[in-house]
Amino acid sequence: MMTATSATPAWQSLRERLVRRPVVAAVTGLMALSLAACGGGDSASLIGTLDKSFGKSNDGTPDGMVSFSIGAGNDHGRATLVQADGKILVLGSSTSTGSTGSNIVVQRFNADGTLDTSFGADGGSDGSPDGVVSLDLGAGSDEGRAIALQADGKIVVAGTRTASDNSKNMVVARLKADGKLDTGFGADGGSDGTPDGVVSLSLGADDDLANAVVIQADGKILLAGTTGVEGNTNAVVARLNTNGSLDSSFGADAGNDGSPDGFVTLSLGSGSEQAVAIALQADGRAVVVGNSTSVGGGSSNIVVARLNGDGSLDADFGKSNDGTPDGVVNVSLGDSDDLASAVAIQANGKILVGGTTTAQDNSKNAAVVRLNADGSLDATFGAGTNDGTPEGAVGISLGNGNDELSAIAVDADGKIVVAGSTTSTGGSSNVFVARLLADGSLDSEFGQGDDGTPDGVVNLSFGDGNDFGRALALQADGKIIVAGDSQATDGSFNIALARLLVKN
Repeated sequence: MMTATSATPAWQSLRERLVRRPVVAAVTGLMALSLAACGGGDSASLIGTLDKSFGKSNDGTPDGMVSFSIGAGNDHGRATLVQADGKILVLGSSTSTGSTGSNIVVQRFNADGTLDTSFGADGGSDGSPDGVVSLDLGAGSDEGRAIALQADGKIVVAGTRTASDNSKNMVVARLKADGKLDTGFGADGGSDGTPDGVVSLSLGADDDLANAVVIQADGKILLAGTTGVEGNTNAVVARLNTNGSLDSSFGADAGNDGSPDGFVTLSLGSGSEQAVAIALQADGRAVVVGNSTSVGGGSSNIVVARLNGDGSLDADFGKSNDGTPDGVVNVSLGDSDDLASAVAIQANGKILVGGTTTAQDNSKNAAVVRLNADGSLDATFGAGTNDGTPEGAVGISLGNGNDELSAIAVDADGKIVVAGSTTSTGGSSNVFVARLLADGSLDSEFGQGDDGTPDGVVNLSFGDGNDFGRALALQADGKIIVAGDSQATDGSFNIALARLLVKN
């Protein structure tokens, strides 16, 4: 197990090193928003401020933000991407449609933040307005967790559905560009309990969850997730052919790992493992990121695995004595829980893992880890930060509350953009966005201002309730889209979007 090498406490913030001023309590509510939007004064850069041309409406949020309610229930955003035409897709779940539980929902917004009513246009027959697609897959709760775009413009969404026996199954749906189900995908006449256009995958009686999706160059679909029961789960990766059938050439081992061909399960011991994110390298190998907890409720570590094209572990990756098989890396940032949530691969092949680490005061800090192509920690990243993490990692603390990273991306200049949520002690949760330079230090040009965060970080509040940043995407022009959910005055949650500028 790799542990922190610095004697400096883990709760010491990266801000203290870079800005060299005392920690300022996080500003919440509309005050933080207005400060972030204006950049703190005429002398401040516009980089990292709200794009006021986006989301101009009377939805109760300032220009630059969108709060969208599908109906009277709770609407949550979980994943987002930007199409080549600049339109923005948001995937999540909603209790505003259907009669019981939650449904998977996909919304499409125009480049200006208005709802694209040409998407899912059915006059509300699915219980949602035009511009929104609602997928009701049964009597239980269904949740969309990941989204990807095919080269032909079709939209692949992945998540979970509740089966008739109340267990959870992986689910994948493919939509045409207009939002209608692609009935040529998963066409089985509903034998798996879903309509044509949707595939339900089960490895047995336990819960199977799809948390991430990516599309290979040949059009095959890779899913990453979890199988098992709480406290005893394995990470799982599945591959589908372009028609939605399982690719039996993937993980073909006659069930030696306990799963049918088409699946790969990764068990690293007697504890629990989960796969939460997946990315493809330029050579087609898949990098899978997740978490591993030792038996008996021990602390959680980040795990990174690399798979060859046939689903086998890449034995050249992560060769070490960290207790994992070759092909898997175990990363510990300290003595407490470390959790991965996102992955991105740089142009030079280095692997970025975003997540959360628990500090010595039991608060949570955002964290970014960088691995070399062979799976070793890149000691040039975050070197000498004195933030309580080993070299090769960066911890970001925005105060005395909890800071949790949900998403990570690399822009065209090689800068690292992360997003998540920050909670002040006893206060509400706000969205944060940060930009790091290639060496892991905060980019002081980004988010300059007096919003209670160091330069390099932006604090966004949609209102007086709790706001959560869960996903991000980069437009072709570099502008940053952040998606999640915001709490309305009646306590319900709405889909939330914000767009940030990256140039003056």
